[in-house]
Amino acid sequence: MSARLARSLPQVNRHIFARLSSRARPLANVRHAGLARNAWNRAPLARVTQPNVARFAHTDAGAARPGTAILDATGYKGSTVTEKHWTSQDLPIVDALIEPRAILHFIGFITQGWLPNGKKTDLPLVDQDEFPLFMTPSSQWAPAPFNQSTTPIVEKAMARISGTEDLSGLCQVGQNIHFLKSRLWGGLDPVPESQWREKDLNNLENFAIAHEYLTSVIAVFEYLNIPQIRTNMRDTFNKISGDFEEMQNALNARRRAQGSTSPDINLTALWEQFIRAQYEVITSTAHSWILARTAEVREPILSSLSAIPNENHQLPESKALMQKWGDLMAVNSMADFTIWISMDGYNGYQAPSEIVAGLHNPDLASQDKDYGFAELLMSQLTKVIETQNEAAKVEGPSAVQSEAARRERFSVSTVVQDQLREKIRGQTPSPQPPVQPWIQQLLRGQEDILAMAPKEREDLGFGLAIYRAAHKFSDEEWETFKQRLESHLSAWGEGLQRADELKPLLKLHWFDCQELGFETTKSIPEARRHFQGLQALDEWSYKLAPSVFLVADSMGVASYIEDGIYASYKKDKGLLDGDFQGHVLAIDPTFDESTLANESGSEKAEDSQDKVLQYPGQMRIHGNLVWSELYPMLMLQSVRLENLWLQAREHPVKMYTGMTVPSQLEPWREWNSLKGVMMDGFMDFLKKKDPSLAGNLQDMRKKGSI
Repeated sequence: MSARLARSLPQVNRHIFARLSSRARPLANVRHAGLARNAWNRAPLARVTQPNVARFAHTDAGAARPGTAILDATGYKGSTVTEKHWTSQDLPIVDALIEPRAILHFIGFITQGWLPNGKKTDLPLVDQDEFPLFMTPSSQWAPAPFNQSTTPIVEKAMARISGTEDLSGLCQVGQNIHFLKSRLWGGLDPVPESQWREKDLNNLENFAIAHEYLTSVIAVFEYLNIPQIRTNMRDTFNKISGDFEEMQNALNARRRAQGSTSPDINLTALWEQFIRAQYEVITSTAHSWILARTAEVREPILSSLSAIPNENHQLPESKALMQKWGDLMAVNSMADFTIWISMDGYNGYQAPSEIVAGLHNPDLASQDKDYGFAELLMSQLTKVIETQNEAAKVEGPSAVQSEAARRERFSVSTVVQDQLREKIRGQTPSPQPPVQPWIQQLLRGQEDILAMAPKEREDLGFGLAIYRAAHKFSDEEWETFKQRLESHLSAWGEGLQRADELKPLLKLHWFDCQELGFETTKSIPEARRHFQGLQALDEWSYKLAPSVFLVADSMGVASYIEDGIYASYKKDKGLLDGDFQGHVLAIDPTFDESTLANESGSEKAEDSQDKVLQYPGQMRIHGNLVWSELYPMLMLQSVRLENLWLQAREHPVKMYTGMTVPSQLEPWREWNSLKGVMMDGFMDFLKKKDPSLAGNLQDMRKKGSI
């Protein structure tokens, strides 16, 4: 179990840490002062990880009193609409209810002033010289009587979230639900708009998968609104608020002792404002995404239903379409009523008199009972039919029997649902969610960089290292690959505000394994060592994401230049064509490959399939997900590469294609089961003939090469 726990705080891109140091000091000065590398790397915040709670994973959470064990949500049933997600929690992990990265981003907020929703606070912020104090015990800097604590405030706050003494901030839940919750926390769409179309999810043949993507979002908010979960989130927030109150008192006393003219800082108000904006991002992202995707899926259903004459509506085809129509209506209704994170009882939160979408509706339960949908639907449908009947007297039967007339009648239900939405969720501030936080963050970072002298900008940027490990291709083939890869990498951002501004700033930095003298059979481990060396150099450490690098191997190159490489998979109707695209390898630079060797040689009674599903320290990823998902999810502390691997491990070639849902995984498992039986038989034969080759083949299976 412990090997499956989510990690809470992977390393962060160093240039992001550098930006947190000061609102006034230029980034280059921070870098040269060593603060980004030294102060943050020494800080408790940079080191707190989920394995601290791994030893509690086997506790009987259900039998213990609250606060003494990790709450277990894996037995929760959910609704009939979401039941499949809850029964698919075959890989439970420990989730920090308030994401640990919230502390990191909060520290950035109180030095920069930018909220997760893109707005700027009007409250006083931390002074430049006060930033290091958040990583230093108050006993070392605060005047009496505020100098009693021997634990830095950052460490205190982190302990509230994922410490081992108080486990109320943690919950065990399936990685499927946790993964999506983590995406939403970072303001990422469950499935990007372009990826939705690539997977052909508006095609009614793929309705089951599309419907599960939609209902997976509902399952996340069912999870967050389990009464004990909701209580624990509130209590964790309030405990951290109390810690920040102690910190603000110490800071204000220090300011007075030094004769500072800065106004008193109110960390508790800033903390409430920050989390409120964070919850706004989560709920608005989820709700607007569901409405947009259901509208797309609904369109072909509406067109098909409208084309069926009235007398044929009892035919099986018509009934099947009506069932899909009703399913989408139910998803929208559940989204309206379920996508909420109430802040009632949060320290400093002042509940407004009006409804605030996603955050506050005191009458939500009673509105659920008095929804008024059926009554309003019948009323408006009656009016439409009466109008059409009157028109028929003049225009003839076509006014009632035409495809346009049928479309109008079917559309009444969606019109009514839209009208009632304001009653449930209030006035939506914007039809679109805010600019995704990671895009905001990088664009602001670019503004800081442009404010520097040209010489200071040279070693700063936003990029990924990529190694060429495939040399069997001609120069012409290699150039074709690079062009197609660059094009695919740029194929993201549809529907995302300001994505086009960011795209030119995201850079690949190429390294050639052959030119670097790597052994052909050891390209990846040698690339790891080389990459770790780059991280120690100022020339590279501030323009390369530190937690991942890419490799273009032979299979990856072939995926872009050989048209038939996925032909056998695309013939299977159970598989989505969009799940088989050009890809590269994403490599975990901190992974120790000796653990794989030890596991492979162990005598543990594990079947071959379990070994194949072990984390190999790398995964294949679609090129168009590199910048839109891999980079922001690692950079924003959402996950480690291992967490993304959990979404990729059952793909036929161990490829990350984005978030997965049960109906998508079922044909993957069938394919892998058949392939596994065949490969196991061949492996038994090969072990007798050539054990060394058998070992190499097993490694290739783990890495998804075959």
